[in-house]
This record gives sequence, C-alpha cells and structure tokens, in this order.
Amino acid sequence: MNIRGIGHRGYPAKYPENTMSSFQAAIELGYTHMELDVHLSKDGIPVVMHDNRIDRMTDGVGEIREFTLTELKQFTIDYHERIPTLEEVLLLAKDRIVVSIELKDPKLYKGIEEKVYEVIRKTGVEDQVYLISFNHKSLAKMRSISKDIEIGPLVSKFKRSHFRLIDKLDAKYVAVRYGELNESFIEKCEELDIQVVVWTVNTLEQMRYLQKYPSILITTDELEKYKAFNYPHLIDDLEQVYV
Repeated sequence: MNIRGIGHRGYPAKYPENTMSSFQAAIELGYTHMELDVHLSKDGIPVVMHDNRIDRMTDGVGEIREFTLTELKQFTIDYHERIPTLEEVLLLAKDRIVVSIELKDPKLYKGIEEKVYEVIRKTGVEDQVYLISFNHKSLAKMRSISKDIEIGPLVSKFKRSHFRLIDKLDAKYVAVRYGELNESFIEKCEELDIQVVVWTVNTLEQMRYLQKYPSILITTDELEKYKAFNYPHLIDDLEQVYV
C-alpha cells in the first residue's frame, strides 16, 4: 500500500536532503510523492539542491551557477554522495513515485524553465511530475512551454487573488505553509478540484490536526513518523518510530 504524502527533499530526517539515498528511502518507504529543488550549473544542467550555494551541504564553497556539472560532481555530501542531476533523480523515480519539482531562484538562471522541461520530456515522466515555485512568472513561462505539464504556485500566505492566479496558470496544485491553512480556503480548493499541498508537517500535533482534511497532500521530513501515525498497520515496531 502506498503512503499518501510527500517526502520533503526525500527523507531528510535520516539522510542528507536532496540526495539519491534520500530519494531512494522515500521510494522504498512507499510514499506516493517526493519533492526536490532544482538549479542550473554553469553549463546549464539542472541539478538538485535546495540552496543556490553548495556551502551548507557539500565540502565546497560557492554558488551552483559558478561551477560546471563536472566541477560540481567533484564535491561530496556527507563524505560519499554527489550532487545529483535532475535527470538522475527522475530516472530513479520513473514509474515509482510522483515528483514535485521546485524551481529555485529562477531569476538566477536564464532559460531554467526550458532546460527543466527538456529533462522531463527526455526522461518520459511528463505525467509523473508537477512544478512549483514562489516565482509565479516562472510558472507562467513554464505554462507557455507546455500546456499539459502540471504546475502549482507556492504561497507563504494565501490571498483570495491567488485563485485568479491559479486560473490564469491553469494550475492544478497550490502549495501553502502549514500555519496559513483555513477551512474556507480548503473547501474552495476542493470545490475547484485544486490539490492543496501543505508544508512542512513534522509533529504529531500537526499530523493529528490534518486528519480532518484528508484531501490535503502533506509534505513531511519525518517519513517514518508520518507513516506510523497515519498507517500504523504497516509498521512493525511503532515504539521505535515514535521515540
């Protein structure tokens, strides 16, 4: 049975975020979705990392856009992992899990929308991904590239005007911070057949609250805790997970 939820950057509570091991763990745990973040290397290759700098996650220093892919692959994450390309992750995920791709800092990367879409098309996963971003102009550009690709605006605080944006983008998703949820917004999205995505839900209190909104797609760092809380029949040792 699949776990309906989104592994945030894979399974970052247990593995380095946005790495192949982290994504593999989300897949093996049976999640329906996982989320990743994408930037462009100096030579225009979509690579997966949250920050636009490599300092926090690798043994290197500098902005992703300052390095070619070959140079980026020389740096290590947690001593043994490498920065994955979007293509590598999508090939891992193909026919196994839906991937939410966040376009990070699109203003830094000329043509990022075209390059990301080309990787999606090349790997044949058009119907297994959707794209999100705080940069709604970037989403509009993606919509101009493809009328079929699924997209969704990221919003820190929801406003009624966002429904006009969703309609203009022909978006099927909207991703909202946990603290900004309210019942009328959820009901309106359900009425319009818009999938609400909420981030980031890591505590049992948050998970318990969201049980009354089964339509919401929940993003979490704590994949085993979430699985144990919502799918206890699939866990052999609940005590170990909750510790």
